[in-house]
Amino acid sequence: MQATHAKSGSAGHASAVEARRALAEADEALDEGNTQRSRELASQVACSALELGDLRLEAEALLRLARADTVSSRLRSAHESAHRATHLFHAANDPAGEIQALVWLSYAASSLRHNQTALASSLFAVRLADMLDSTRYRVSALNSLGISMIANGDFERSDRALAEAAELAGLAEGRAAAFQPQINRCYGEIVRVTVERHLYGRAAVPARLDEFVRDARRLRDSDPIPSRSAGRLATFGAMLWFAEAFAACWRGDVDEARAHAARVSASSTRGEDPSWLDALGLWAECEVAYAGRDWGAAETAVRRMIDRALHVEHEQIARTGYMLACQILEEQGRSREALEELRLLARRDIAIRRESLEHHERVARWQMELRESSMRVQTLEASSRELERLSLQDPLTGLPNRRHFEQELAAALAAGVDPANPFSIALIDVDSFKQINDTHSHVVGDRVLGALGRLISHHVRHGDLPARLGGDEFVVLFRRIGRATATAACARLAKSIGRHPWNELADGLRVSASIGVAEAVPGDSIESLLRRADDEMYRAKGRKA
Repeated sequence: MQATHAKSGSAGHASAVEARRALAEADEALDEGNTQRSRELASQVACSALELGDLRLEAEALLRLARADTVSSRLRSAHESAHRATHLFHAANDPAGEIQALVWLSYAASSLRHNQTALASSLFAVRLADMLDSTRYRVSALNSLGISMIANGDFERSDRALAEAAELAGLAEGRAAAFQPQINRCYGEIVRVTVERHLYGRAAVPARLDEFVRDARRLRDSDPIPSRSAGRLATFGAMLWFAEAFAACWRGDVDEARAHAARVSASSTRGEDPSWLDALGLWAECEVAYAGRDWGAAETAVRRMIDRALHVEHEQIARTGYMLACQILEEQGRSREALEELRLLARRDIAIRRESLEHHERVARWQMELRESSMRVQTLEASSRELERLSLQDPLTGLPNRRHFEQELAAALAAGVDPANPFSIALIDVDSFKQINDTHSHVVGDRVLGALGRLISHHVRHGDLPARLGGDEFVVLFRRIGRATATAACARLAKSIGRHPWNELADGLRVSASIGVAEAVPGDSIESLLRRADDEMYRAKGRKA
């Protein structure tokens, strides 16, 4: 049976090692832009983790799934995976993993316009990063906070968070690490101007975006991102062209803007799956047409932008598309159609709120299942501990049993016998116990043993171990005292047993006990030490005869 268990454990360890190797391959595949391969590997590991019952491994696999799904625009799937990973990392007491899961949850939630979830997740990630005192995790958390605040329309605080992330990243990891938050500052500025133009009729002012774009270019050119990160390079490059298209447009350089917009669209068609970058490219084309007052081209681009954004589940970009469509129609005096775009946007808002509510209901059900599972585990553990306790306890006297005593004595002997820190045992045997049973009944005999257990417990120190060996034999492990001191303690116990009012249990009942004491010496075993105590106990009986 032991051999089978060892084999099973070895197989489980091998499976866990293989799973972690697969996770490393999933990371490499994602860095290289192969999201499908990354997703396949992460899914396999998630299944293996469930079979192994490894919460942390399952959380790590779900985190990779969330990352791959976010990059490949499966945002609803990414949202669910990141949410589950967050709770599993928390259950596994892994705050670093929890931060990463919260960051990807925030990204997905922002894109899906689950704005409260996005903001709460990123704020909590920042707090956890502060608790860990980790600059790397704080950069990641601040970056997600900046994006979630863009989605919530808090552009000033968004820019502060992203600026801090860029500064910290540059100081801690090199200028290339600051490129991502700097690009996101560009994106936040584009969204801000687009929203304010729609709501308040404010004209675009290019100076701020020009500054952000120049800084992003410097970061890109001064310390290039490693070539192995092909996927991230493509995304960041397209986002920079996107920002450059808007900056040129707002400066009035429509030809330059059109060239940059074309680069975004061209880069977005290289991937194997539709991407949110497709929608960005169409947004840039729409902005170029809008600047040139080419309403037909602008309307065509914005319709395609909305369709593409909805196809890739990017509700934030779709919402911007509805606003742009409304504005383009208003510019042409088509107010009735513009109003219809606003109605479409309002209906979309209702659908998103319903979706968010359904998600929270699913999360609540899953959390309840997790809690019930945890409670079942706790109940089983408590039952196991109770069974273990009962297996080490004598049911009649409530004292530790022979098994418990031998475990403790074996540990004491294994630790070594030190003359400066001795220990002893005392073997206690009830005199003429058979006669007590024959004269007064076995019921009275059991009561005598119960009373003896209580008397022995009261006469030993805290830390000493009294136990029932079986029948009418008891034993005490005296820690940190030698034979002379233990013998004196046993003499006091013997007197107490003799003076006890046994006649309260049965008329004419008298009880005495013989006690033998032995001190442990180097080379002792359990058997040799008990044998010497037993010999001393029989000598004590002989002296009474």
